[in-house]
Amino acid sequence: MTDMRKKHGDIYTVQAAGKFVTVLLDPHSYEAVLWESRSKLDFGQYARILMDRMFEVKLPDYDPNAEKVMMRMTLQNKNLPTLTKAMFFNLRTILLSDPDRASQQWKEEGLFHLSYSTMFRAGFLTLYGNEGKDYEDSRNQAKDLAFSLEIYTEFYKLDRLLMKAARSILSAAEKKEINSLRKHLWKLLSVKRLDCRANRSVWLDSYKQHLVDLGVDENMQTRAMLLQLWSTQSNAGPAVFWLLLFLLKYPSAMAAVQGEMEGIFRSRRQKIGQMHGISQEILDCTPIFDSALNEMLRLTAAPFITREVLQDMCLRLADGREYSLRKGDRLCLFPFISPQMDPEIYEEPEKFRYDRFLNSDGTEKTDFYKGGKSLKYYSMPWGAGINVCIGKFLAVNSIKQCVFLLLSYFDLELKDPKAAIPAFDKERYGFGMLQPEKDVIIRYKLKAQ
Repeated sequence: MTDMRKKHGDIYTVQAAGKFVTVLLDPHSYEAVLWESRSKLDFGQYARILMDRMFEVKLPDYDPNAEKVMMRMTLQNKNLPTLTKAMFFNLRTILLSDPDRASQQWKEEGLFHLSYSTMFRAGFLTLYGNEGKDYEDSRNQAKDLAFSLEIYTEFYKLDRLLMKAARSILSAAEKKEINSLRKHLWKLLSVKRLDCRANRSVWLDSYKQHLVDLGVDENMQTRAMLLQLWSTQSNAGPAVFWLLLFLLKYPSAMAAVQGEMEGIFRSRRQKIGQMHGISQEILDCTPIFDSALNEMLRLTAAPFITREVLQDMCLRLADGREYSLRKGDRLCLFPFISPQMDPEIYEEPEKFRYDRFLNSDGTEKTDFYKGGKSLKYYSMPWGAGINVCIGKFLAVNSIKQCVFLLLSYFDLELKDPKAAIPAFDKERYGFGMLQPEKDVIIRYKLKAQ
């Protein structure tokens, strides 16, 4: 796509697998697509194709935009503090109640496995509920550890095959394997089983009621629960991996983030080990962490923003050029190429600079330019417009809490500090957070408190 951009400019049309796809890579012109009427440009049609290919989910009268509007309130505003606190307790359970991890003996583990499993398991417990109501009951914690590990182990195997399923390129053996994995996870996530769990989130109960209102039977409800597990939990773990890897590779970044974190707790005379949650006021008071997080996302978040063209229309770009889009074709934005990795916008865009999104006075930097004009969309890891990620605020809170807990309770170091940062798994382009081609081994142990 980068080579095509050099040859043809910021907009071009390709024919791929029998489909004409117009690619737009001018961030000044993204606004025209992101806010266009759904009667002209629609995401729902492509979403339905992916839901069926990846999870065998078919929902009657499915409207992803209407669903987002309905579900947004369950993840934001008054429900956000409850979810954030639940995530804190569940992260502590996963990290500190497992004797295999919470040890003062050095242990080696893949950083990706540690990050993904921790965030996935804690996120699953936060949204889908616990074995018992009391987070701090040791018997409940043991059951939560066991069940969340069983779910994660099966899901991780499924996740290795989902990109091929989305592109319809599974081999016969892989089709057999993915069907077996889905069936096992459907048993684990059956709505009857979920109904018996304690501390279920408002999101879970609201989503189930939404499916009931659509007239979806119990079998399809269960399949939809697996779809939502992937939708809600597949990006935060990889994000924690990349952030921790960059911090471990760049000591100045680690020192700045740890110094900010320790200063916040010290100024409030608080210790994270004595807390029953991290307040939103503290989570919102981390400009250095926020800059490092935004820089990591700029480098590693690579979703396609896709629209089906529902009627012949004219697309007017920011510079006044007009292009005709044909009914039945597809329109695609890829913000990873521009703005995120655009050298005209970011100096040495391939390098991690933890303070890239900080002004000299320590405030958030939001002024970035292309062609001499200020950009509204200078980084788009969460999407934008009517399709912006509704779980963004919970995801950011969860990533912060996970990193805070890991850095507060554990000593972490790279087994081989000189090892190169791994390349991206190219299968993942277009589907959110990128994953590494191979894991990075770290050593860690519990600090003496």
